[in-house]
Amino acid sequence: MNVKWNITKWCKIITDSGKDEYTGRDVTGCSCRFRLLDDDGDVYAYGKASGETFAPLNAYMSSYGCTEIQYENQKTGKYETL
Repeated sequence: MNVKWNITKWCKIITDSGKDEYTGRDVTGCSCRFRLLDDDGDVYAYGKASGETFAPLNAYMSSYGCTEIQYENQKTGKYETL
């Protein structure tokens, strides 16, 4: 299964501007919200995917040091580690 995903917001903790930066990328057909965190629990990015996948974590693990991906539980609205 090929899951589509995109980062929608980079958090100010890692941006050069020191501000949250929205990407404006196409997330059509993506209903699963996720976020990427480092090992201290700091959120680096938010995004959307067409299904739950480790692909965003794999893409940014080396370059940004992300160690965890959490998806929003659509029933509770809380993020849960995949």
